[in-house]
Amino acid sequence: MASTSIYLAEEALSLPPAQRAELARLLMDSLDEKGKSDAEISAMLRSRLADLKSGKDAGLSFEEVFGEDA
Repeated sequence: MASTSIYLAEEALSLPPAQRAELARLLMDSLDEKGKSDAEISAMLRSRLADLKSGKDAGLSFEEVFGEDA
């Protein structure tokens, strides 16, 4: 295993259990052959960013995302 992979593994293992579980889900989803194409992901991200900029979507606070006070 390359040193970068070891570093990433150590960092991931230092996360709280809930965050490790979310990371595991994201990694497993990235292996799904039925996943979205890069173009589909880019289009979705552009749409979400436009919604945030326009105020259509208020987004989430730091506390909502990370579950702790800023």
